[in-house]
Amino acid sequence: MYVPPRPRREDDPWFALRLGLCVVASFAAMAWLNPALGTMVAVLPFGLLAGQRKAFSFRIIAAPIMFGLVIWVMAALVAVVRPTPALLMLVMLLLFFVAFYLTRRTGSGVGMLILVAAMMMSIAGMKTPALLNVFRDGLLLGCGVALVINPLLYLVVPSATREVHVDAPRPAAGHHGAGSLIRALVVFGLCFWFYAVLPPSDIILAISAIFPLIFPTRQEAFAEAVERSLATFYGAGAAVAVLMVMTVSGSFALLLCLVFVVTFLFGERMINGPRSASVYQFATSVAIGVVATVLTSGSPSTAVIGRIVLTLLGSLGAALLIALLDRVFLAPIQDPDDHSPHPAIQRWKWGKELM
Repeated sequence: MYVPPRPRREDDPWFALRLGLCVVASFAAMAWLNPALGTMVAVLPFGLLAGQRKAFSFRIIAAPIMFGLVIWVMAALVAVVRPTPALLMLVMLLLFFVAFYLTRRTGSGVGMLILVAAMMMSIAGMKTPALLNVFRDGLLLGCGVALVINPLLYLVVPSATREVHVDAPRPAAGHHGAGSLIRALVVFGLCFWFYAVLPPSDIILAISAIFPLIFPTRQEAFAEAVERSLATFYGAGAAVAVLMVMTVSGSFALLLCLVFVVTFLFGERMINGPRSASVYQFATSVAIGVVATVLTSGSPSTAVIGRIVLTLLGSLGAALLIALLDRVFLAPIQDPDDHSPHPAIQRWKWGKELM
């Protein structure tokens, strides 16, 4: 799994400012459009923009189009096979395996898009067709907002460098098929739990489980789970601070100022923080996601506690299960040059992150 390097101030001194403006514009769009799934409109443009490095590239435009296309295809596929639950589950298991295999074999992030889309659409579609349409339309709207906002922000707040960042993905060292099958079965079991027991509102549990599983070794899965959990506490704390201030004044302008400050500060830590850049990126997603959820549901304590608990259960539970299954069924593997795609493992091994 390829992880973008930490953003560099000399390449993009206004990186944090651009992220802050993105969240402000997303909240403004959410208030104006008033969608059924407002949280996606608030979070998705930031998530797509925060992974960009260096100068503007066609990826800024291509990423929301590609994700929207994958969402649309998955929703259509689920709608077709939904009347036969056994067929739906078989198709989803196959898609999970293909997505993990693609990621392990090539290191590409396309597999992550397939996993997220397939999981969300199948969970929503298994409940009711109406819910499938709500999730599909909410995600497509979030992609549309990102398609408008993110290129404009690069036009208004350009980077200092003209160099376009080029990804350098690397395949996993081994166990492409067997490792993918184990991870696909774990994700399928989690989805089956949703199909049978859990409500769709707890879908963050499933999404949190994907991120540790996408990494090739159990050490990296644990590192990702720990960092995701830590980021959840950071983001939840920031969300609580915003909501406490909002109890004094419910001004929408004040809300925009607060989410800008939170995003800007986390964006600065992405550049020079002691943790991986993804920790502060995910913390921002948690913070703005919780705030947006509270604005649409009116249950602050439930939103904060639920986000923390479900993230911990999803990420740490998935990492523990994968560690057990890998230890039982797979021989240990190691990259020939001891490479690891995870920044936390890089700091542990070499005392610095690879650029």
